[in-house]
Amino acid sequence: MGRLAAVTHPRAVPYLLQWQPVNAGSPTPFSAPHSIAGMRALAAIGAISVAVLVPVYRLQGLSWPEAAASALVFVLPGVLLGWLVWRRETLSVRSRRTGFGIHVLLALAFSLTWTLTYCLFVLTVRADAMAAFLDDGAVWQVTWGLLIYAIVAWSAGLQRRLRQREHAAENAELQALRAQLNPHFLFNTLHALTQLARENPAATAAALERFADLLRYVLHRGRDAGADMALEDEIAFVHHYLALEQLRLGERLRVLEDLAPEALELAVPPLLLQPLVENAIRHGIAPLRDGGTLQISARADASTLTIEVADDGVGASTDTWQSSPGLGLTAAARQLEAQFPGRSSLTIASTPGNGFRVRISMPAQLPGRRR
Repeated sequence: MGRLAAVTHPRAVPYLLQWQPVNAGSPTPFSAPHSIAGMRALAAIGAISVAVLVPVYRLQGLSWPEAAASALVFVLPGVLLGWLVWRRETLSVRSRRTGFGIHVLLALAFSLTWTLTYCLFVLTVRADAMAAFLDDGAVWQVTWGLLIYAIVAWSAGLQRRLRQREHAAENAELQALRAQLNPHFLFNTLHALTQLARENPAATAAALERFADLLRYVLHRGRDAGADMALEDEIAFVHHYLALEQLRLGERLRVLEDLAPEALELAVPPLLLQPLVENAIRHGIAPLRDGGTLQISARADASTLTIEVADDGVGASTDTWQSSPGLGLTAAARQLEAQFPGRSSLTIASTPGNGFRVRISMPAQLPGRRR
């Protein structure tokens, strides 16, 4: 099947269904968005601290510029060090927690680095105040540094554990979806083989070989519910399925593909497209005496992968597919939401007699780099 220009449906009047919350994952348990959120929280705390410290320094006899500089130099290193601690704890991919001894060493390093930074500032700006700072202020700063490290590390660890639980729940949901999809796929494929055996016994042997390839793929992908895969592999799986259907439908099934090379290397959830292709053939093309055309297209830009599966078959009214979307559409929407919560969309355009089109948008990322 070549990569041909996709056929359009100029007559189709689209009705768009936004499966929410599906707009495809999830930040991963240790993703950059959580690091950014931690940085924003620390920045807000730092801004409040500066606002509080400037009047305090003014009361100690410093001018406004000196008070502002002292507050900034005191707070900014603490914020940056706190962000590094947050990032280390939330982005860590280790399954085991940091040991207590390591935390003690990191807390001392955090506190002493923060204190020494301010010591250098005092030595540069007010060398005469250095002795007084070492006698009193440095001790308090070291103490506060240990306390701040403990708070940041504990908060980051809590965030990480929460994300791990969410990740486990997402994987459990994906596994449940696969448990639904696999028997559904096998039953429908065996039904197609039965029909083929009746209509064209000579093609049954070739069909069984295709079925074996499909079965190997399904079993292999079912071992890891949370794994993603390259779109190219999913398309290859769809090709096996289409070859099986073409043995049954012959020239009644025509396939057009428009697959951008840059899109083929990007990640998609396993078994995302096959149920949509199956729906298009079984409900849109097969009921027609002359059959119809199935279109599969994929495009990618810097941030988004867009995939379309469409047919020019019987179509469906809005009420029909909204009231009974079927397992294929439901599973696709739930897979996207489970893997890319809030960062994907699934839209449908269809009217009776004008075909059925499903468009999926999800983050453009390579396999193995989920969320």
